[in-house]
Amino acid sequence: MGAAPIASNPNFALEIQQAKAAGKLPKGMPVNKKAWETAQGLEANFFQTMIGTMFEGIKGEGQMGTAATGQDSWRGMLIEEYGKTVSAKGGIGLAPAIYREMLRHQESSTHAVQRSNR
Repeated sequence: MGAAPIASNPNFALEIQQAKAAGKLPKGMPVNKKAWETAQGLEANFFQTMIGTMFEGIKGEGQMGTAATGQDSWRGMLIEEYGKTVSAKGGIGLAPAIYREMLRHQESSTHAVQRSNR
């Protein structure tokens, strides 16, 4: 399973404001769509890995039986969607933490470049 991108989210600014209101992000944190979507993608990837390990070793069951053709492919896609959904619904708070660190790192890199140009 690779890191699947989170679809462009028209509500990203609202989600950032909700994270600020919940105390997960500082009040003055800037709004950055690309960074937010990247943070959500990384959280989704975390959930995909975690959920994927829960399915390891499980053979097919239910309507698909134990030898269904393509079952592993469908399961991988299902796990990927589970990860995206969990992250999009708020996850466990990884996205705000990743977002905060991405912007902090970006800011410190910008200051370092400005100092070296003096």
